[in-house]
Amino acid sequence: MVVPATRAKALSLYRQLLRGAEKMPTPNRRKFVVKKTRTEFRSNKSLTDPDEIQFCIRLADTNLDTVMIQAEHLTRLMKDPTYHADI
Repeated sequence: MVVPATRAKALSLYRQLLRGAEKMPTPNRRKFVVKKTRTEFRSNKSLTDPDEIQFCIRLADTNLDTVMIQAEHLTRLMKDPTYHADI
């Protein structure tokens, strides 16, 4: 059985990842993050091994950091007037 604190943390990470996707500067990036998040969480929803669950939570936390950093970087890059997307 998953302890309530672990479930709450997983749900919080899920929501944060979906919110992080909204910060991506392009529709393709947003869709990618949303689809990957949903796929990963659905595929792991029936886990029962506490070590596996903790690993997945740490991985989701790392993914959240990555999404937020990419969103900030890509947004800054796309706002740069010297950036040429067609190259």
